[in-house]
Amino acid sequence: MDDRDIFDRLMSLPGLRVFEGFYQKHREGLLYLLFGGLTTLLNLALSAFFWYILKWESWYIGSFAIGTFIGNLISIIASITFAYVTNRHWVFRSQVSGVKGIAGEMAKFFLGRGVTLVIELGGVQAVTWIFPGDSVVLFIGKLVTQVIVILLNFIFSKVFVFRERSKDV
Repeated sequence: MDDRDIFDRLMSLPGLRVFEGFYQKHREGLLYLLFGGLTTLLNLALSAFFWYILKWESWYIGSFAIGTFIGNLISIIASITFAYVTNRHWVFRSQVSGVKGIAGEMAKFFLGRGVTLVIELGGVQAVTWIFPGDSVVLFIGKLVTQVIVILLNFIFSKVFVFRERSKDV
């Protein structure tokens, strides 16, 4: 039975075989960049939808940008869920099985992402306080926090969640 995933199969196509060695050597990083990019695009697209199409960016309670916060939170949670599925299956090829094993892995993943969720929510909220009502700066602030979050998420995933365990453990 062929246990290669779609990306392995793509690299074995005639026009892409020239890249197969590079791909196999850097597979994890390349797939993390691909799915990290897709996760970031999902996060940004959802944020833009809530903030600019539904106009949630204009919802304030006092000086607190509640609409920005809620839209950002929903976007991040949807992105974290997407990231778990893609990281588990394609990037880190997790072999954890059983309800208890997967629940533990998922808990560690969401806990790590919870840390970066706080960083992202705080960073974006800080932008709304420093530059109130500036939609362009708000989105730039969101992009800057994404760079920080992507780096931290890779470290958390690689070191704490999807690390390879020895056969003896």
